[in-house]
Amino acid sequence: KQLKDKTEISVPAPRRLKSGTWFAQLMVKGERVPISGSTEAEYYAKARAAKAGLLEAKKPDNRLVKDLVADYIKAREDVASASTIDGYERKARNNLQGLMQLHVKDLTRSRVQAAIDAEKERYSGKTIWDAWSLIQSATGVEIDGLVLPSKKPQKKPPVYSSGDLRRLILALAEIGGEVECAGLLAAWLSLRRSEIFGLRWIDIRSDSIRVEKARVYDRKHKLVEKGTKNDTSERVIPCDRYILDKIKALPHEGERVFRMSTSGIWKGITAACSQAGIEHGYLHGLRHTNASIMELVGVPSVYANKRGGWASDHIRTKTYTDAIPEGDRDAAQMVDGYFRDLIFFGPPKPPGF
Repeated sequence: KQLKDKTEISVPAPRRLKSGTWFAQLMVKGERVPISGSTEAEYYAKARAAKAGLLEAKKPDNRLVKDLVADYIKAREDVASASTIDGYERKARNNLQGLMQLHVKDLTRSRVQAAIDAEKERYSGKTIWDAWSLIQSATGVEIDGLVLPSKKPQKKPPVYSSGDLRRLILALAEIGGEVECAGLLAAWLSLRRSEIFGLRWIDIRSDSIRVEKARVYDRKHKLVEKGTKNDTSERVIPCDRYILDKIKALPHEGERVFRMSTSGIWKGITAACSQAGIEHGYLHGLRHTNASIMELVGVPSVYANKRGGWASDHIRTKTYTDAIPEGDRDAAQMVDGYFRDLIFFGPPKPPGF
């Protein structure tokens, strides 16, 4: 119709979003409405049609951001973990509060940027990123050109050398009790914290430990029982007498092996690390050390994954495995040995020769 009438309606120039969409807001009958198109030409056609009253423009969203975020969290209560929901609620309660009180239609780039800038002095870049991602997911709003703070990579727990690990085990032995047993289960058997607190006496066998249950904190910060993290996490791990004897020496009161609070275990591990003179890695850090030890001693991946309850090689090697300090020396000796044999004895013979 515009071409037929040979008229051109003035509309604002669009911005191209990261998604590739061409977008702008324009005034139609006194209301600011968003117009978008997959191409610049499509945007202009839609925008001029909306201005001319030939296309019904999308009405502005007058819902409050906080209400949409609350609905988004509620819809995920049955599919997300308790810790994930707790994280959502803390961000909805504490972060980007200047945006939570706005209507969705008022989420302009300048207002969002101002709210993000105001958070930088109080919160980490990751927290701000996560809070804005929550709002984006709940509202469906996409704003191009925002300047968000850097998301520094999460620091990996320390991986202990053999000497460090020996000093830690001896320090744990001096403390004894549940603290020592928890540390050994993480460092030696690669159990997660939730799996350690989920252990029952019926899981302690004569030569192994069954990992079948886990206990995690719910939204009221109470430990509740649930299944293991994934199907591969449910497993039976052969266990050395050194650990089994110490576990069986614990008081048998109730069905649970561990009765201390997580903070009590934390304080005990902290004390052991301090006594050993090593960086604090807590239980999950000891699990990282275990994965690295299995790599160092050459445990085949299929058995390493099964022992630690990892779903794949990728998860274990990318997230958990790191270089044991003395491994560099051992690796050098292996390579040196190969080259010495090559020089003095020639290429290795194929099997059977």
